[in-house]
Amino acid sequence: MYINYNSMPEVLIKYKSEKVLKALYDLAKVFDISIEKPKKSVLPNNDQPLTKPPITFAKNPDVTALAGIWEGRDISLEQLRKDAWGDRI
Repeated sequence: MYINYNSMPEVLIKYKSEKVLKALYDLAKVFDISIEKPKKSVLPNNDQPLTKPPITFAKNPDVTALAGIWEGRDISLEQLRKDAWGDRI
């Protein structure tokens, strides 16, 4: 039987104790599971969690720039809601 190891499902496990890691290695031997350290970080910036959003916002947004975007279109607020939410509302 041929097993394509490249298409096997994967799971990420976070642990705090080296004891847990040792137990996972022991369990992996019993169930013939491979444990690999990630080749690269799954978090950006050297494993540091994001401290701010990856986008920037305008300091003083001009909401009037959106005025009239629906002008001349045959659509109502009710239709917009129905299209967006469907039967969920």
